[in-house]
Amino acid sequence: MTDTASGLPPVPRPVDQPKQIVTPLSGRAVLAMALGTALVVAATVTALWIGLTTDGADPSRVNARLEVLRIGLSLGLGGGGLFALYLAWRRQRSTDLALLQKERDQADVARAHALQERVAAENRAHQERVALATETDATARRITELFTKAVEHLGAAEAPVRLGGLYALERLAQDNSGQRQTIVNVVCAYLRMPVDPPPEPDHDPDARRQRQREREVRLTAQRILAGHLRPGPEPGEPVATFWPGLDLDLTGAVLCEADFSGCHLHALRLNDVTFLGTAGFTGTTFAGDVAFEHATFTDDAQFGHATFAGRAHFRGMTFAGSADFAETKFLRGARFEGTSFTADAGFAGAKFARRAWFAKTVFARGAEFGSARFAGDSEFRGAAFEGNARFVGTTFGGNANFPGAAFRRDVSFREAVFARDATFLGVAFDGAIGLRDAKFRKNAEFRGARFAHAPRVTADQFPGGVPPELSGPITLG
Repeated sequence: MTDTASGLPPVPRPVDQPKQIVTPLSGRAVLAMALGTALVVAATVTALWIGLTTDGADPSRVNARLEVLRIGLSLGLGGGGLFALYLAWRRQRSTDLALLQKERDQADVARAHALQERVAAENRAHQERVALATETDATARRITELFTKAVEHLGAAEAPVRLGGLYALERLAQDNSGQRQTIVNVVCAYLRMPVDPPPEPDHDPDARRQRQREREVRLTAQRILAGHLRPGPEPGEPVATFWPGLDLDLTGAVLCEADFSGCHLHALRLNDVTFLGTAGFTGTTFAGDVAFEHATFTDDAQFGHATFAGRAHFRGMTFAGSADFAETKFLRGARFEGTSFTADAGFAGAKFARRAWFAKTVFARGAEFGSARFAGDSEFRGAAFEGNARFVGTTFGGNANFPGAAFRRDVSFREAVFARDATFLGVAFDGAIGLRDAKFRKNAEFRGARFAHAPRVTADQFPGGVPPELSGPITLG
């Protein structure tokens, strides 16, 4: 049992003192009490005997004297018995008090021992606290010194020194989880620093080598971040090098050949980022909201099989290379308003759990939405499809809105399913339109639509019959 307040062993309370102490009788006192009792009995018998000796010949008086003698003997025996009982009581009382005194002495000894243990425990606890505080202070000083030196190296002019600073920060973060967010912030800040554009033409070999070294340092910084944001192949069993729950702010950064494939990103800000070379986010999980607004991808962007658990913002972006979003999951809203896809855009098998915005989006080449799933409304208002567009087998679970969209080349909605309203008001179909086996389960509105080629449809594709814009004379674009 321990003290609940301090965790130390308790000190027993003192045992109460005996209320009365019996003083042992000496041999003289016992002898005096015995003689006194005998004398009292003898005196009583003698007095009675003398009183009955006035007439010795009287038989009745002889009997009386015998009775007095018997009474005297009885008194003597009775007094002796009482005295013996008294002595026995005193002996028992002394024994009990001695036992109580022994218990009290033992309790005092136990209390003294417990007090010693408590004092010793308090001393040990104090020494441990002092040692821990000393160790903590030493560790904190060591971490601060290592961090300061690493940051100083990161600001050096020589690329090898900067590389050493990055690796020192990585090791420090791996060994000290409490410092990871701070170190990640430092690495992100380094990547946000401006990069001097290469002069055209580049005739300075030293400047070219300097830029190559800087590129290698930045690639190393990116690899360090990505390497520690990958939980590993086993779900629920992250590897020891995984750093969970970190926020990355790369706003305005210039990233070279960024590869965050398979990473688990907690919070990420990528507004105004320039991605030089291929950007890889294949199989990446974005746990929170992510913003790529006004970002620029100078080459291919790979987002296949990625998962956006939060809102995904791609507004006002430019994809100079192909954009691959095949089998990507958008669990909340996905916004691509005003985005420009200058090469192929692939959303085959993508799943949009909520509303998807593609208003005023420009698809300069092919747009692939085959087998995509739109659980919420899909907004393609004013979108421009400059190349072929494919919505083969696409499911529109919410309203499909294409007002003012322009399909400059062929578009196919073959086997697509429109579970709710499909609106194609004022849409320009400059190429062939494929609607074979498409299912319109609610209203289908084609007023003002212009067709370069007559679509082929059947009555069973529409619950209220073929819309007049599709069954009557075709307005050629």
